[in-house]
Amino acid sequence: MKIGLINPNKVIKYPGIHIGLGYLASYAMKQDDTIQFQLLDTRIDSTKEQENFLNTKFDILGITATSQVFDEALEISSDYKSKFPDVPICIGGAHVSTVKSDVLKHKPFDFAISGEGEETFYELIKHVKGEYDINLITGLFYRNQLSKIVANPARAVIQNIDEIPFPAFEIFKINKYPQHRLTTSRGCPFNCVFCNSRSIWTNKWRKRSAQNIIDEITFLINKYGNKPFVFNDDSFNIDLKRVHEFCDKLIATKLNPIWSTSIRVDRIDEEIAKKMKASGCYCVSIGIESANNDVLKLMSKHITKEKIYDGIQLLRRTGIDVTGQFMIGNPGDTLETIKESIDFANNSNLSSVEFYTALPYPDSDLYTFVMEHGKMLTDVDCSQYHKINPRVVYETPEFPYDDKIKAINLAIEAGYYHALLTDKKNWLFDTAKDFTKLVLKITGPKLGNNIYLFLRKIYNTSKK
Repeated sequence: MKIGLINPNKVIKYPGIHIGLGYLASYAMKQDDTIQFQLLDTRIDSTKEQENFLNTKFDILGITATSQVFDEALEISSDYKSKFPDVPICIGGAHVSTVKSDVLKHKPFDFAISGEGEETFYELIKHVKGEYDINLITGLFYRNQLSKIVANPARAVIQNIDEIPFPAFEIFKINKYPQHRLTTSRGCPFNCVFCNSRSIWTNKWRKRSAQNIIDEITFLINKYGNKPFVFNDDSFNIDLKRVHEFCDKLIATKLNPIWSTSIRVDRIDEEIAKKMKASGCYCVSIGIESANNDVLKLMSKHITKEKIYDGIQLLRRTGIDVTGQFMIGNPGDTLETIKESIDFANNSNLSSVEFYTALPYPDSDLYTFVMEHGKMLTDVDCSQYHKINPRVVYETPEFPYDDKIKAINLAIEAGYYHALLTDKKNWLFDTAKDFTKLVLKITGPKLGNNIYLFLRKIYNTSKK
């Protein structure tokens, strides 16, 4: 059986392996080694490679999409369906988990998967082969013979994620990606109002063991070379014992990779920070969101600006860069609280700063807040939010539209507003990554990583 997988991400700033698609493929091939996968990444594949892929008839076409890239997914699927109307198309990813069965109102899609996809997608493959009853596939939406949309029950999450095989890296053109990416945990035990990641992972945090992560890092370096690693977890340091164990094991390998991740800045101490640094951690991202304690409380962040500040200083003293991420428009926000956040960003020793506007995605507490307390300024669905410029989709009595525009302009003047960053300056960072890959091959990790970090620092400075 031949299956095509697509990662539509032309508008995404930096290329990156789609770990979710890699897991879909590896899980299915572990169950049935006769299944073959071919992958299209619209961010890195050439025009000719894309044409060849989209002119290939597969047994199933699987496509993933966040809300930001859903239009591209829809366009690709519509074009493919016009060529091969009998090929079933399944869409999954964050957008499906957000809008649920509504995604099937778009005709190109025959099936949709919500939540974790490995088990559901494999059972769908068996159904297409005539070996599995579609009514038994939890986590699946589909259109029946009467064109009625059917929503099967939700699927329970996989408890032991160590049992999932490493992503099928062989289906990616690894040499075209500047970084290695991996996921060390799934879910987040916190419930910040703006976040709807629970739609995919639930609030249950599940971790891979330290040794399992080390095994994947070792495999990637030995097979594909030593490149900077990104751990794309919601929060890497929920389990502090695991962080200690992971760092000790990584240091013991003497592979000397450098890595970055997102953390909870209040779950850090000097011993852990030093150990992370010693194991190769060069940067962490922290979701600060606001420098106003009342807003942080209303957002259910369970942290104060004082703890955030102390955590930043600890990390910087250790030699780890800190990217601070802020939001404009959460409950309690006003023009004055945004001024507080910008002032905090200016004076807290952050390595880099990113401001975003809060967007009320369905199935988030922020969406409920806006429906009850605010006013939507557009009737478009969430797949169109990123096309709105300036990116203000709602207002509240405390933070009306005009004040939000002023807040955005203040963030722009400070050089912090992420939504307006374009690809004009990306050549420097892309060059840093590409040059690092070359140097790593010639000299080994130490010199190559130092060059990468130096050019990265220049890039961050150029954004200000």
